[in-house]
This record gives sequence, structure tokens and C-alpha cells, in this order.
Amino acid sequence: MGQTAVKGALQGYENRIGGRFKPDYRFYQKVGINQKRFGQLVRGEKPIMGFEARNLSNFFGVPLESLL
Repeated sequence: MGQTAVKGALQGYENRIGGRFKPDYRFYQKVGINQKRFGQLVRGEKPIMGFEARNLSNFFGVPLESLL
């Protein structure tokens, strides 16, 4: 399976910060997605919802369209 849009955004963010991103409680609160759901989105197991795409695009600093 190819790389998901969320995984691509995550890797781009890691490249910008120069290290591995380890989400914690504050991240999940800010984006409104729980840990299990975020993992499913990264792995491409579930389709992304509009509010999730908006919140993740704001957090990772990527265009909304790139996550849809």
C-alpha cells in the first residue's frame, strides 16, 4: 500500500522540526482526534473526515487539499 496523505504530512513535519514527532495528550486535544484514530489515519485504515483534515492541516502546516 502507498503512503497516506496523513503520513506524508507527518513526515514533512518531522523533517521541518529535525526529529521524530511523538504526539502526546496536548496534540490529541488540539486536533480533536484520539490516539487510536490518529494511528488509523496514518496507516490509511480509515478515511479522513473533514474536521480531522482541517485540524491536521493547521497543525502540520500543510494545505487542506493535500490531506483530502
